Amino acid sequence: MHRSVSLLLALVLLTGCGSRRHHRERRAAPAGPRQTTIQFLGRGCFRLTSSVGLTVLIDPYNPSKTSSAVKAGSVPADVVFVTHEDDTANFTDMASGSPQIFRSTMAVGVNRASGLAVRGIRTSSDKVGGDTSRLNVAFVWSMDGIRYCHLGAIADPVNLSESINIGNVDVLFMPVGGGFDEAKQRITLERLRPKILIPICYSGGVGGGSFRMPTVHVRSTFTLSREQLPATPTIYVP
Repeated sequence: MHRSVSLLLALVLLTGCGSRRHHRERRAAPAGPRQTTIQFLGRGCFRLTSSVGLTVLIDPYNPSKTSSAVKAGSVPADVVFVTHEDDTANFTDMASGSPQIFRSTMAVGVNRASGLAVRGIRTSSDKVGGDTSRLNVAFVWSMDGIRYCHLGAIADPVNLSESINIGNVDVLFMPVGGGFDEAKQRITLERLRPKILIPICYSGGVGGGSFRMPTVHVRSTFTLSREQLPATPTIYVP
């Protein structure tokens, strides 16, 4: 009789533990669609937030030298990418919290941050002697099934070796205008073939000239999911 009661209690406890475990697993399921929120903060600076809340801040600039409403320490971020070292891209104090920072001078190769795989590719624009302030690193990473690449202040078109290291690109952040002229833009687009082009630091018209693709004007904050990627390469202008 004593053994029967003990066995019954053990069965009840096991059943209860199983129910609680199942409940925890059910609560851990994704609450919504896999989509990334993209926020344009000015210049070449963007903040991306994944569906699980991971935030990436790219090329934060010094707001005290612009008319931007963004303040130092006002942008939450888990990871910060700095493609080149000047105050238009390396003001990491824009971020709040304690983000992991990848700087152009130390970020070449494959790294991991908060579970995010990041590849840094030094572009051909670093061929300026020993001046580290002119180094540029393009960053490639994936969020919610979408592969992103930010070219930073690239000065030359992406060459074949760089395009192989960058690989397939769904969304490309690329300079438009200035020293990165139409010929350089065209070669870069032909080699990377992104589904979406987001122009950065642009001057002049976007969508004309070398760009023979539809143009969509989006808000300064918008979302993207894998299912939303266009069949035809498209320019998204924040």
